[in-house]
Amino acid sequence: MGTFDFVQLQQQTQKRFSVPESDKLEISLLLEELRAIRSEAETLILQQQEGDRSLIACGPGCQFCCVVNVSITLLEGISIARFLRQQDAADLSKISSKLDQLWCDVRGLDEEERLMSRRKCAFLDDRGCCFIYPVRPLFCRSISSTDVELCRAAVVGQVSGELQPVMMHQFQLQLYKTLFIGVADGLAQAGLEGRSFQLSGLVRYLLKHPDRDEELLKTSSLCWDEIYP
Repeated sequence: MGTFDFVQLQQQTQKRFSVPESDKLEISLLLEELRAIRSEAETLILQQQEGDRSLIACGPGCQFCCVVNVSITLLEGISIARFLRQQDAADLSKISSKLDQLWCDVRGLDEEERLMSRRKCAFLDDRGCCFIYPVRPLFCRSISSTDVELCRAAVVGQVSGELQPVMMHQFQLQLYKTLFIGVADGLAQAGLEGRSFQLSGLVRYLLKHPDRDEELLKTSSLCWDEIYP
């Protein structure tokens, strides 16, 4: 990981999202860039010497880390909301209901309080798999573990005040954090919404207001009072 230039990557990512503000802004182009950096990140991970995935224990149905607050940009939220609107009506209705209940339970909670609540992500299906996996947040992509039991113990330990270490793929962790900062800074530099929001609250809001994507991205007008109810 020491030879990889994360500073350069952040600058390059920022530049890709620093599009001139325009009345003809096409969100589709920004979403395509977001899809591109996700794909490129997966390739980068495999290209690194530390890219050996044989020791990574994360897999379908492993959900011990899905009890934390997750920060996303508005652009990521739009990507997830649009993905969900393309799904079966019954699935969308079920997820919307789960989002309503989860947000009612966790809105306003800090990191420790969120863990204490033990409320799992609304996007987990009945098997514990991520329903939005193709468009999952950059921060979700950053997390990995070499041992499922260590993840379970870490969550339980955090609740009881006992810190338990979790071995992670450090290149993957730093890579996605760098991309997140680059995307957010690039959008802000372009005069667009670059702030971060909580995953469940933002996606819930966007599903209820499907016609506000472009307005919110261009005006940075979304506030906590709108998301909270």
